[in-house]
Amino acid sequence: MSFILLLLEWKDFTRQQIISFQISAGVFGTLGAFLGGVLGDYFEFLPRGRIYIALTSVIGGTIFYALFLFSNAYHSAVFWYSMFHLWGGWTPAATLRPICAKLAQNASERAQIVAAWILLEKTSSAIFGAPLVGFLTKRLFDATNNASDEVALSNREKADALAFNLFVLSTLFWFICAYFFVLMARAEAADGSITPKRRLTRKISTV
Repeated sequence: MSFILLLLEWKDFTRQQIISFQISAGVFGTLGAFLGGVLGDYFEFLPRGRIYIALTSVIGGTIFYALFLFSNAYHSAVFWYSMFHLWGGWTPAATLRPICAKLAQNASERAQIVAAWILLEKTSSAIFGAPLVGFLTKRLFDATNNASDEVALSNREKADALAFNLFVLSTLFWFICAYFFVLMARAEAADGSITPKRRLTRKISTV
């Protein structure tokens, strides 16, 4: 979030406009989480329905995030930022938490899964998140300064460089995320697990 605030400042948005970005992120993020839960439950009866919802969220969220990063006008930027939070936050409520609850046999296993999940998430974000973005952006600034005989960069040039690095890194890791969801869908298909609809059909047929 700190890099997003810096990006908005370099795009010459006012403080009131930057605050509106934070408000829209909170409001539409909350609505997005609720919508993700509703969609996950609605499509649960389809084979791999929850996983397809997650893939839709990841791919759509990536597109909206890229449109936000490279938007220089306030209204378009806040619109795409709101759409990103509305669309890109479906995976926890629609897919990850229900699947973890389905895999766990008891409360102890659920706690272990959630603990490992949070550990991997926080560790990877601490290593590959802000430090890597800062390192790549600083190198890009240094290379640009050396090429232009130490001429100071404008805010627009800094914003473009930061937006490019945020786009490259976020897109890379979101595509890795989508790849693992594809593997999850293939594993579920190969496992032949019984969906709620098939389970209900089997119960009816045995009556």
